[in-house]
Amino acid sequence: GVGLNLAQCSINGYRKGGGRMSNAGCASMNETFPKFVADAHNKSQNILVVAEDFDIPEIDFNRLSFFLQPYKKIKVISTYRRLHDWLPSWYNQIVGSYTIEYARGNETYPSFVKWLEERYDGFSLKHGVTVAERFQSHEFIESVNLINMHDVGESLVGTFFCDVLQAKATCNAIKGGMKPSAPNIGVDHDYERLAIEAKMVGIIPASSLARRIKIRRVANFLMSRVEETNTTLPRLCPSNEILERILTQTLEHERKYLPDWFESQGGEDALRESFEKAVQKKFCVIDVNKTFDTGIMDDIFRQVK
Repeated sequence: GVGLNLAQCSINGYRKGGGRMSNAGCASMNETFPKFVADAHNKSQNILVVAEDFDIPEIDFNRLSFFLQPYKKIKVISTYRRLHDWLPSWYNQIVGSYTIEYARGNETYPSFVKWLEERYDGFSLKHGVTVAERFQSHEFIESVNLINMHDVGESLVGTFFCDVLQAKATCNAIKGGMKPSAPNIGVDHDYERLAIEAKMVGIIPASSLARRIKIRRVANFLMSRVEETNTTLPRLCPSNEILERILTQTLEHERKYLPDWFESQGGEDALRESFEKAVQKKFCVIDVNKTFDTGIMDDIFRQVK
């Protein structure tokens, strides 16, 4: 649609500002979107714009305000997910998009630990709470709502359309059985990283990782053989410093924005317990170098064709 690249075309400097769109690439939308907005406003229609890229810190809010004229009642909806749930999920989505580039050697496959240590400051600016605060600081925004994804009942989509937007027709359709075509469910990519790194050092044949489906098959094979042979792989975990920052920030978020829900879940003690479980299950990664140096998986690697 005409607003497909609204978030990207609102970035200060376009590509120079870190966006994916050039000035020329946004030229058509720059012309058509204001006309679309004006026409909708004249017909007393509401406009719903949805884009993950509105989390980009480099958005020029003066430009965004211009695009949304002459509307005065602008409501922003952001979602809240605990950092220790959101960060591993987001990492898996990002690296999943670059699997082939990693396998071809065009990019270095970062472990989750390295990703956190090197880029946490930048990525924390994209978290739902920080995004909500950023939008709330601008006068042309009438209100900002934060949806707690841990407390949405049966459906996030239902909460969004029925409770927050109060869009009756869409809400009735959802209650009648309409739903998104497919859920966006991430998977753990650590064995893909292990397979690709093994290929890079010549431990497994490059042909076995020529396509995405082959990479996934090899990763599944390695994981199943490790489990079947009860092999304990060496692991790396994030530093205590970065873990403490994540926990502290989560505590601050919930005490400030979701105090009733926070207390209903058991307060700080329950949050710490949830955090520690997440760290044990999702934050530590395979130490690839030690795995190669010790030869602990050599017999399994030899079985990859």
